[in-house]
Formats: sequence, structure tokens, C-alpha cells
Amino acid sequence: MKRDLVFVNLLSKNHEKLIEFYKKIVGLNPIDKKADPVAERWYGFKTGKTHFAIEPMSNRDKYQFDYNKSNPVLIQFKANSLKDLKKWTERLEKEGVTIGQRIMKKSYGTVTTFVDPDGNCIELIYTEQ
Repeated sequence: MKRDLVFVNLLSKNHEKLIEFYKKIVGLNPIDKKADPVAERWYGFKTGKTHFAIEPMSNRDKYQFDYNKSNPVLIQFKANSLKDLKKWTERLEKEGVTIGQRIMKKSYGTVTTFVDPDGNCIELIYTEQ
């Protein structure tokens, strides 16, 4: 049975800062442009078929089960072309974002890897179809 990934929530200790980073630095478009990141319990972005959201870690405080609260993640955003990947990479560099790998050819595509304000590893990836 096919399973489609429809939503990714990134939990953050400083969700307001992370929301601003993904809006202003990465350039993602909010699902609801009127949403107030300080007042909302989660903040979503349009990213194609899968939605991406940021929410405070405190949203999980009432969970009655054990889970890995320090689980590192890797999130990949698709670049539409090598030119798009280069432009996106240059934008991040201009903003002073930590770049771990700059436009590197890998077995699975060409990537730029950067670190967001929470220390998450994020890749911009271009794959030839």
C-alpha cells in the first residue's frame, strides 16, 4: 500500500526565530499569511505536496509516553534546477547561514547542506529527472 507523506512538523525551543528564518532567509511561503507566529501554536508553509510546519516543543509537554526529544533531523527541499540551487545557496551565504556542503555532487543528487537556527541539518537538492 502506498503511503504519501503529507506533513512534517519541526519542533523548536525557539519557534518564533525559526519561523522567521524559514520565511525570510529560506524564502518559504506561509500557508496562512495572516497567522501570527507568536500567537499560533504551529506555523505552516507551502512546500508542494507535503506541508512543512514549525511549532513550539511545549506542544508536546503533555505527552504521556517516552520519545526522543533531542532527535536530530535532516530535511530536504527540492531545487528545480542547478541554477535554482546556486541562487538559493548564494542567498543563504549572503544572509550568513552556516553552509556545511556547497553545491556538492552526491550519488543521490547535487546538494547544498546548511544549518538552521536550531542546529537542524537542511539540504537543498537538485536531481536530474
